[in-house]
Amino acid sequence: MVQIKKTAPQQNDILLAWFVVSCGVVGAMNLAKLAPSMGRLIEYFQISLSTSGLIGAIFSALTLATGLIGGIIIARYGPRRAMLAGLIISLIGSCIPVISPELPSLMFGRTLEGYGFLLINLAAPVLLSLHTHANNRGRVMGVWGSFMPAGNAVIILIAPVLYLFSGWQLLWAASAFYTAIILFLAFYIIPSDPDQFKQAIIDKMSTVIRQTIGKWSIIITGTTFACHSLIFLGIMQFLPYYFENIAGYSETISYLIAAFFCLAGFVGHLFCGYLLHKGGKPEQLMTFAFIIAGCFVSLFFGVFDSIIPFTELPLVKLLAIICVAFFMGLTPPSIFYLVSYIAPPSRITPINYGYMAQIQAIGIFAGPFLFGWLVDITGGWSIIGTTTIFISIVGIIAGIVSSKIILNNGQ
Repeated sequence: MVQIKKTAPQQNDILLAWFVVSCGVVGAMNLAKLAPSMGRLIEYFQISLSTSGLIGAIFSALTLATGLIGGIIIARYGPRRAMLAGLIISLIGSCIPVISPELPSLMFGRTLEGYGFLLINLAAPVLLSLHTHANNRGRVMGVWGSFMPAGNAVIILIAPVLYLFSGWQLLWAASAFYTAIILFLAFYIIPSDPDQFKQAIIDKMSTVIRQTIGKWSIIITGTTFACHSLIFLGIMQFLPYYFENIAGYSETISYLIAAFFCLAGFVGHLFCGYLLHKGGKPEQLMTFAFIIAGCFVSLFFGVFDSIIPFTELPLVKLLAIICVAFFMGLTPPSIFYLVSYIAPPSRITPINYGYMAQIQAIGIFAGPFLFGWLVDITGGWSIIGTTTIFISIVGIIAGIVSSKIILNNGQ
């Protein structure tokens, strides 16, 4: 592995990682705030379910179409500028629907939030790769990977409280206020880019792109991440609905369980960082995560109901789905850790992350749609469990292969 000599004390690595997580929470909140708002948006704008689904697909569609482009932008202008630009764009995107609560304004605002999310999501691991010690990388990536479940949990918890006082505009205003605070702090906290980002790129960009697209290490790692996102986000999307309409819980309890699901994933990310720091092998961590996901998601959604009926042992299945969230938290930090070692930190690093994110977006885009479509055509929820088993097998194979390629061959 490449050892990078740093002048800053190693204890500052974790502090920087936590602030970068605070930046990432901006994007995670913007992504997830649609879930507790969907019913209110449908009622306010008098839109159809298909239109609401289009609003929900903007983020993943942007990443799917422009992930590599985002990486190129960061390579040209530097991760600090990209992070600040992502926060500014996200702030504008959150403010527009509040100022002009019309459907076109909402769609345009979501588009800006989506591209801001992409820039933040790509710039963050690059910043951490450049400004932290290599021998502290596992713990740092464990902290960074927790941004998504942290932001999801926060927005799901505060949305019902804000809705006691006002409508969806207050939730958008709250996210804008948080973004403004983080943007102000980011100007002073995020380190300056290394000198290499202040110089022109020597290699032809077309050559760099061709080389990146041809890297099997990134393709297979992105496939692993796509499997993770498909399972985790696909399940999270339906948890409030499932607990309220299928399991018969109240709306408040259903959202609290969904928030606890996200918090369990948050803790799992931090635990993964600890394990990586102690020498844990990424392929083993990801394999265990996908095994738990395949087995416990199947248990929760009724594949094994003939053995353990949900109606008789609801707490067993509730514990199972929370365990899924916790152990799936072992996957993203392991993936960020692997990608950080595909090549030494350089101008190429953000392009690698952008290409991986573009492949991962297939899972983000497909997860909620695939699970919902399968339930619609089969009329039962057990199909989600059965499908998760097959996705987990693909994730295990891809995780093992990508780990061997990157860590053994240094590709």
